[in-house]
Amino acid sequence: MALLTIHNGQLAFGDLPLLQNADFQLQENERVCLVGRNGAGKSTMMKVIAGDIQMDDGRIQIQQDVVVSRLEQDPPRDQEGTVFDYVSEGLAEIGTQLKIYQDQLDLVATEPTDRNINKLAKIQEQLEHSGAWRFESRITNVLGALQLDGHTKLTDLSGGWQRKAALARALVRDPDVLLLDEPTNHLDVTTIEWLETFLKDFRGSIIFISHDRSFIQSMATRIVDLDRGKLVSYLGNYKQYLVDKEEALRVEEMQNAEFDKKLAQEEVWIRQGIKARRTRNEGRVRALKQLRRERSERLNVQGKVNLNIDDAARSGKIVFEANNLGYAIDGQKIVDDFTFSVMRGDKIALIGPNGCGKSTLLKLMLGELSPSEGKLHCGTKLEVAYFDQYREALDPEKSLSIT
Repeated sequence: MALLTIHNGQLAFGDLPLLQNADFQLQENERVCLVGRNGAGKSTMMKVIAGDIQMDDGRIQIQQDVVVSRLEQDPPRDQEGTVFDYVSEGLAEIGTQLKIYQDQLDLVATEPTDRNINKLAKIQEQLEHSGAWRFESRITNVLGALQLDGHTKLTDLSGGWQRKAALARALVRDPDVLLLDEPTNHLDVTTIEWLETFLKDFRGSIIFISHDRSFIQSMATRIVDLDRGKLVSYLGNYKQYLVDKEEALRVEEMQNAEFDKKLAQEEVWIRQGIKARRTRNEGRVRALKQLRRERSERLNVQGKVNLNIDDAARSGKIVFEANNLGYAIDGQKIVDDFTFSVMRGDKIALIGPNGCGKSTLLKLMLGELSPSEGKLHCGTKLEVAYFDQYREALDPEKSLSIT
C-alpha cells in the first residue's frame, strides 16, 4: 500500500493551473525526484503534501501514523536563537519543552543557585513524564551527524551551515517521508557528497527537488515530471528520463499536428454553409464543437528562455587586482594575505567548504566590505552584475519585466 496518494489533484493560482487532474503515489523506500520547469508548481506540490496548502479539488491520502517532514527551499536566515533552539522547534510542543530545559541548564551552569537547580529538577521531571528525553537524544545525534554545534547562534552561520541546520530540523522528527526542496543549495562539494550517503542510508521515502543533475542521477530511483499540471512518472535514472521525455514530447508534437490538421479540415467543411447544417450532419457538427473545446483547453509546451544582455562598454584588460588582501571579523581572519588578479574573459569557479569566506571575498570585490589590510583595485569601465545566494537584489513585489 502506498504511503501517500494524490488523486485527481487540482490547484490553480489565478488562471495558472499548477495541478490539473494530477495523480501520484509514493511507495516505501522510494527516492523520487520531482522535476519540471521553474514555476511549474514543484515547491507548491511539496507544500500540498506537507499539509501547508490545500488543493482546490481532488484528494490526498496519507497512511495513518506516517510522519511527513519538509526541508524548505531557503535557509533560515533571520531566525533568532541557537541552532539547538531552531532544530528543536521541528518537534513542536516537545521541542519547546526541550528548549526550556536547555535554557535552564545553561543558566545553572552560570548561576548554580538552589532556586535554579530546583527549577531544573522540575523541568527534568516533566520531560521524563512526557517521554521527551528520547527526542533530546535524537536532536543531539542529528546535530552530531551534521557536525553542528547546538550552542551556536543561527545568524552566525554561513548559508551552507544554515542549510544543514534546516536539514537537522527536518530529520529530528524521524520522518517516514522526507520532502527536500533544493537540498544541495548553499552546500559545498564535500557536504553534498556526505548528504548523498546520508540520504541513501535514510530509512524512509524521499521526494526531492533539485537542479543538480549529478545529485539527481545519483539519488533518484524514480523521476516524476510536473508538466502543465500533469504528473508523469518515469522509471529509471535521470539520464533515461531525458531520453524518454524527449520522445514523449516528439510524439505529443506529432499528435497535435494531426489534431490541428483534422480541425482545420472540419472548419473548412462547416464554412461550406447549408450542406453542413443538414440533419444528417448534426453528429459531425457536434464532433467539431468537441474538437474546438479540446483545442482551446490544450496547454502548449513553453519555449526556452532567451536572455538578451545588453553589451556594456568594454572594460580594461584587468578586471580585478588584489595585493596582500586581508579581512577579519572579530579578530578571526577570513581572507589572509591574498594576492590575485582577474583578467577580462576569465571564467573562475570559487570553491571551498561552507563558511570559509567565499561570499565574503565576493563582497570585498564588489565594495560592499572594506578590506582590513592590503589593496584591491577594480578595472576601468567596469560594470558588475551580481546574483547573490539569497537573491536580495530581487524585489518580490515587482514583475519580471520591471526587474
